[in-house]
Amino acid sequence: MTNFSKTNCSHDTYKMEADHSADPLWCSKCGCNLDIDDFPLSDELKSELMNWIVEYGKILERTDYGDKIKRDTAILVRSHDEKGLSLYQKLKFELGDGYEVNYVHTSL
Repeated sequence: MTNFSKTNCSHDTYKMEADHSADPLWCSKCGCNLDIDDFPLSDELKSELMNWIVEYGKILERTDYGDKIKRDTAILVRSHDEKGLSLYQKLKFELGDGYEVNYVHTSL
């Protein structure tokens, strides 16, 4: 892991969460967005996770960031969340028992 000297947080518990234009891994304690390249993940999973983030951004753009949420948007969000849960299982497997990671469900 990178040395995070900017904060006093140890960044030792994590959450996987979709947010526009941000890596999908966050510190659960301080909320800092963490660089995905600092985690021991396969290039394939990193690519899948970053594509998942791009998909979330596209959903947001379709809804003008919440102003035009429609029924079809709810379906897209639900589908995005299901994909996220699948990726979360892969993430937990690749990281192993040494990492405490929780999943934050996709929402708008």
